[in-house]
Amino acid sequence: LNAALKKLGVIETSIDFLGDDSWTLASMILVGVFVSIPFTTFVFVAGLNAIPDDLHEAAKIDSATPWQAWRLITLPLLRPAMLVATVLNTIYVFNSFPIVYTLNDRNPGFTHDTTITFMYKLAFKSQERDVGMSAAAGILNVALILVVVAVYLRVTSWREEEA
Repeated sequence: LNAALKKLGVIETSIDFLGDDSWTLASMILVGVFVSIPFTTFVFVAGLNAIPDDLHEAAKIDSATPWQAWRLITLPLLRPAMLVATVLNTIYVFNSFPIVYTLNDRNPGFTHDTTITFMYKLAFKSQERDVGMSAAAGILNVALILVVVAVYLRVTSWREEEA
């Protein structure tokens, strides 16, 4: 990335994306998004394939513009796929150990840790090697995931049928 940015003239000196605290979090978020794109794409493609062609044909016959067809037919029928993708990606973010640990292993302390890497460091890297504290943090991690998913489901009112 540094070579490409230098070649484009965006930067003059290399950026330490994982060593500089101002870039570490953004770099890990970018990698996390990049890694989750294939799964999310498959979920959306499956959701799009589940929408019957008859609905779009009926919209075309009723003189709906492409924007109206997308907004009034495609988007509402993609709601279950969006729900699945959001919930599973949220769970993945809270439990993405390999990416965060690989990118963040050289940084000391707990500044850029997620809950899962924090638990690992508590159990295996800290001087105390406190497995009990790590297990307690694991229970809090599960509770936090449940709360986040419950709030998301509540906000999206996933059970309500559209009128």
